[in-house]
Amino acid sequence: MSRKIVSVILLMFLLSGCIMQTPLETAQPVIEEEVEVIPTEVPEPSSEMPAEPVEELNVFEVPDGMVLIPATEYMMGCDPEHNNGYACPSDELPQHMVSLSAFAIDVYEVTNAQYAACMAAGACAAPIATASQTREDYFLNAEYANFPMINVKWEQAQAYCTWAGKRLPTEAEWELAARGANPSAYAWGDDDPDCSQANIYHDPSMSACMGDTVAVGSYPAGASEFGVMDMTGNVWEWVADSYIEDFYSVSPTENPLAEEANQLRTVRGGGWASNWLAARVTSRAYDLSFYSGLDLGFRCAMDGGQ
Repeated sequence: MSRKIVSVILLMFLLSGCIMQTPLETAQPVIEEEVEVIPTEVPEPSSEMPAEPVEELNVFEVPDGMVLIPATEYMMGCDPEHNNGYACPSDELPQHMVSLSAFAIDVYEVTNAQYAACMAAGACAAPIATASQTREDYFLNAEYANFPMINVKWEQAQAYCTWAGKRLPTEAEWELAARGANPSAYAWGDDDPDCSQANIYHDPSMSACMGDTVAVGSYPAGASEFGVMDMTGNVWEWVADSYIEDFYSVSPTENPLAEEANQLRTVRGGGWASNWLAARVTSRAYDLSFYSGLDLGFRCAMDGGQ
């Protein structure tokens, strides 16, 4: 046998021995790596999902030029202890408890300029006359734009308030706004009136303070507890109620309003020609609803929310 063959065989033998001596690898157990679990974010509700109903508070916003009178109970009518020494007229008796819901009322009487705006809008009819007691061009002259509107019937006053989004005040609302919840003869209290507090007829001197209307708000000393101006004097004011002489004896306790199928409408507050008796805040007078006068105007009110 040649050395080449022997060498090959020997080489194969040695290789096979090496292979047999190589240990088999032992299978290692598979160790799973610990995976950190990250919590999944909870999705926010879709905007399309129905939301819980939100109850909105009904907040009353007082319009410019008005003052809010809160819900109040008070004794309406004449109190002989606070009546400037006068006996109480029968139509102002008996005193009776009245409960009023909140309402807002104009600080000033409605002016010529305000009524003219209603006319321009086609919602108000022209006044019966354009003159005042001493001024021929009273309604038309810009000099008197801020003076109280006069020469209008009850229906015209109501039409203006409706156009303005308001209404005429009731008697009970007017009286509360004029003096507050405590009894008094006049808007400022029980003191005798003089020409620094109101545009009326001055009894001691037996003469009118002005003898005609003046600009609204001219008497800050005569303001009521609520800051309402000219509730005593300047012009009488239409209110919502029919005039019923004995209404106080049958008046409802809550938010009273006298409504009767007659032509009489109540007026309040006295005017520039009114004496002290007529100018008291409890004084009740009346005119036919189709009457208009040189000392008769109005102001407006509106419901005041809860």
